[in-house]
Amino acid sequence: MSKAFTKEDGGGDEGLTPARPRSTSAEQRYITPEGYRALQEELLATQGPASEDWPELEAGVRRRERERRAHELAAILEEVRVVEPDPSQVGRVFFGAWVLLEDEEGTQMRYRIVGPDEADVKAGRLSVESPLARALLGKEAGEVVLVERPRGPVEYELLAVEYALSEESASAP
Repeated sequence: MSKAFTKEDGGGDEGLTPARPRSTSAEQRYITPEGYRALQEELLATQGPASEDWPELEAGVRRRERERRAHELAAILEEVRVVEPDPSQVGRVFFGAWVLLEDEEGTQMRYRIVGPDEADVKAGRLSVESPLARALLGKEAGEVVLVERPRGPVEYELLAVEYALSEESASAP
């Protein structure tokens, strides 16, 4: 059999994958204080004890997956920069803003502009790298943005911009 199809000892790191690749060395990844805390909590949970209910083979697979995720989370937490809302931003869309939008059909949606490591559109967290978030940056309530999508362009009216300063954000680095 060709050596290309055999597994060699890689020092035990076979299951570990590097954190999300960066496009350039100068690129900074941002995160909200709440997102940072959520990743810290997830990291602690991955380092907790494994369930005794898992069959032995499944426990090994899950343990490797937990180790891989813990490695990934530690790398992310080391690399990101926590961004606190700045009072001077009030009224304009910047990182960490909550935005209320209305599309051409009158459907309203609410999103928070967050870093890619905490983005989850279904949960209302829109990556700052997304086309919609990029179109909204710097805009004020009442402005309209046009976003190109695979199905064609769509217009959104920015109805409101909010920054919620939480007491919890004080504990993030």
